[in-house]
Amino acid sequence: MNLEQCKKAEILESDSEDVICTAGVEPGFGNVMLTVPNTVMILEQIYRVKFYHPSKGLITCQCLLSNPMDMGDTLAVQCDVIEQLEQVQRRLDVKVQTNIRVMVHVERRPGDLYIPLTGWPAVIRNISAGGVYFSTDLSLNVAREIEFEFSETGEKIELTARILRVEDLSEKHNQTMYGYGCKFMCLSAKAENVLRNYVFKEERRQRSYDSGE
Repeated sequence: MNLEQCKKAEILESDSEDVICTAGVEPGFGNVMLTVPNTVMILEQIYRVKFYHPSKGLITCQCLLSNPMDMGDTLAVQCDVIEQLEQVQRRLDVKVQTNIRVMVHVERRPGDLYIPLTGWPAVIRNISAGGVYFSTDLSLNVAREIEFEFSETGEKIELTARILRVEDLSEKHNQTMYGYGCKFMCLSAKAENVLRNYVFKEERRQRSYDSGE
């Protein structure tokens, strides 16, 4: 199993989804090496580890962690995969509800409204590592591509998405308004990794808020 494209993982409690710690992933002997804070006690035993893969999604494995090496602020731990337990495919990517205002850019075609260089205002209603749903009063057709900057991740990433479906939301909003379900196009490994990390952190934050934790 090629996990060397992963840059991040989570080490889980053996009997729950509780996260012991977040770990960096690096190439290592046998399988991969995990780097964890040196304040975390890692025993030489089997753990469940959830890997964030840039193209395959979430891969949860049963792993033997061993040979922790002190690297100063972190420990480098050998991670040998025993068994893959679960994989969440791209089409099943976690989707989080949002209310994020962005400026979208569209290549102009005959009949389009004039779109300023600064873009046209839109609101992202939900987002996943695979796509986005946004609303705007700009009328567009299926298969059109839109571009926008997404900065909620802590660093700006440029995203391009193709419209797959259109909903007329005018009656619901009492004004001209459309909803667009889109699929991300030409997403770089770096942008996908940054976006995926944001989505999973936001999903966990919302889940904790809903449960009152």
